[in-house]
Amino acid sequence: MMDRCILPPIGMRLLFGIWCCTVGLAAWAQPRNPFDTPEGQAQGRALFQTHCSYCHGARGEGGRGADLTTGHYRRGGEDANLFATVRNGIPGTEMPAVRVTDDEVWKLVAFVKFLGTMPAGERGAGNVAAGKQIFEGKGKCTQCHSIGPEGPSLGPDLSDVGRRRDLQYIEESLLRPEADVPVKYRAVEVVTKSGESVRGIRLNEDDISIQVRDGQERLRSFLKEIVREIRRDKPSMMPAFGPVLSKREIEDLVAFLSSLRGLP
Repeated sequence: MMDRCILPPIGMRLLFGIWCCTVGLAAWAQPRNPFDTPEGQAQGRALFQTHCSYCHGARGEGGRGADLTTGHYRRGGEDANLFATVRNGIPGTEMPAVRVTDDEVWKLVAFVKFLGTMPAGERGAGNVAAGKQIFEGKGKCTQCHSIGPEGPSLGPDLSDVGRRRDLQYIEESLLRPEADVPVKYRAVEVVTKSGESVRGIRLNEDDISIQVRDGQERLRSFLKEIVREIRRDKPSMMPAFGPVLSKREIEDLVAFLSSLRGLP
């Protein structure tokens, strides 16, 4: 006897096909912001002033946190990406999770996306090319900072500093570098009982030992039983440039740093 393939009724097959299609679409669909409306943006603006403006600026222009007016986001600009960033923060950075309701997160997302549609922010008044020469020469910035993956790591990578920081923040960092030092770049000075003094970036510390990266980027480790003192009063390895550069040179350097906006 010939085997027969018994097919389900046409109606059953049709329903099964619709179910598969629906499941597939649901798996690929990105959640949309239910508060992406003028009212949602307005409510998001008020929430932004309370929870975000301290780091990102009152108008999203940046400061301690990234400039949000560019419309470029490290973790993607889809609604779902921004929701996850606001809800969960970014591990390993100073961006914390925002403790609000899900509806309020969506309203913040609506306002952040609105900020990304605003005209480009201000640019430095100085000369970018002259600022680049100062960065690489007189300012000796390349001894501690990199632009891209290659280079020293005593200071932050500056590849996109112009996108993350506004003009005022960049200038203040040059004139008063200790005004705001990221935790991972805070310096200590270790003084041993034998009189040796080593200043560098604190990498790890516990009750028994401390490890630092010194000014030559060498890893140094000290047992605390041989340490006389650990000084934490000067948290920045970066010198103040006011006594080193003229006002014009500061303007040029700010203009160059502001022009660094990472990959498009």
